[in-house]
Amino acid sequence: MKKLLLALFISSTSFVGAQVLQSENFETMTVGNVGTDLTGVTPGQNGWYTGNATGGTNGNNSNYQVVAVGGTQGNALQITGSNAATGTRFMWKDGMVDAWAGRTAGNDIIEVEFDFNPLAASTSLNGFRVYIYSDETTAKVLAGMGVATNATVSAVSYANVVQGFAYWTSTPGTGTYSFGLGPNATTPAVLMPSEWVRLGFSFNNATGEVKWKGPDIDAAFTGTTPFPVVTVGLNPGEVDFLGTTGTGNTVADSSMFDNLVVRASATDTLLGTETISRANAFSAYPNPTKDFVTVSSYDYSVNTIQITDINGRTVKTMTNDSNNAQVDLSGLSQGVYMMKISSNDGVSTTKKIIKQ
Repeated sequence: MKKLLLALFISSTSFVGAQVLQSENFETMTVGNVGTDLTGVTPGQNGWYTGNATGGTNGNNSNYQVVAVGGTQGNALQITGSNAATGTRFMWKDGMVDAWAGRTAGNDIIEVEFDFNPLAASTSLNGFRVYIYSDETTAKVLAGMGVATNATVSAVSYANVVQGFAYWTSTPGTGTYSFGLGPNATTPAVLMPSEWVRLGFSFNNATGEVKWKGPDIDAAFTGTTPFPVVTVGLNPGEVDFLGTTGTGNTVADSSMFDNLVVRASATDTLLGTETISRANAFSAYPNPTKDFVTVSSYDYSVNTIQITDINGRTVKTMTNDSNNAQVDLSGLSQGVYMMKISSNDGVSTTKKIIKQ
């Protein structure tokens, strides 16, 4: 597929008016196989369907695992790819069509965010992605984002290459294209092995614009004349986790996903207002905790802290004016919470906190 260098830009956004259409943090799921059916007919845990395309010799239910990561991640999803050149993995949930149809008028941008960990280095040619598929009999990839375990860019081999995806008309034709998200045509965006990062992408139903964000990535694509985007007005049908493969592949690889959120919004709210390259500027410990969490940073002042539950409701806010803050969670029920930490100069990040 054709690789395109995209112009990068930085934007500030808010979450005003955004609606959560779907979310999953895997905390209520049992460690082990997500499902028992690989034909996409019978739903597994939490209503997730799993399906293997034909190919490879490692096609079994253990390709879709809930794993206990511990620490701030808690449980997460691990997908294992094919050990051959064919055999793509798919995992999805019903309900997106109705959720999108019931959105507030004007919320025409569907946004997807997720945590991703490429795990250890591998020689595999697998790739791991999240796609928004259109609500059509022959579905199109409206937008997507993922990581190739190994990829060659300008004759140089790289590990954990971040890619954007969109449906577009160009040379040689119309279809799903991959987009390079690095700073220039010969340098791809890459991830470190075994490290968690937050990635996000979106599709604008009204304009066809696609955006991608992540560590040092802030890019958008709207199509160009005479090859415009051809997805304006198309509606999302589902959001899928995928494990893909490549020509000549003989090795299976695994990667992990966590904290999926799908929103409808009127404006760009991807990854909040964080300066993406500084997403790990803050630490929060101990985690899990029974009462207090200490938030600290070497470089930035902790200015505001906002805590929301798994339904997106704000349950606690506080202000601060130093590099350290102590947050009292003793009054909250046991469960998983999202803690958004912001500095007074616009740097922010979100941590998953487990209250015991």
